[in-house]
Amino acid sequence: MALTSSRPSVGGGGGSSSRTRVGRYELGRTLGEGTFAKVKFAKNLETSESVAIKILDKEKVLKHKMIDQIKREIATMKLIRHPNVIRMYEVSVQASLTEFRLYILNLFF
Repeated sequence: MALTSSRPSVGGGGGSSSRTRVGRYELGRTLGEGTFAKVKFAKNLETSESVAIKILDKEKVLKHKMIDQIKREIATMKLIRHPNVIRMYEVSVQASLTEFRLYILNLFF
């Protein structure tokens, strides 16, 4: 899953807005933010499905020795199937020369 930035035309005029993409998802507004992660609204560009993407800063997670906690969170989210709990959809890692991020995608209704 690659992180890219595109600049689609807005309203057919000369203006443009920057949109960040993570793989087949286009990121939108920030839904929440904590010490180790940020949760953003995103849309699957292939299916138009809405998701919430939890973007973890791996450097902070490693620095604070939280790998086991993240692994437990992912394992637990895989097991949970309840109408009042957001379901985990996909886990992906994106690496570049300057950053390393873990993405947890959740279905967003």
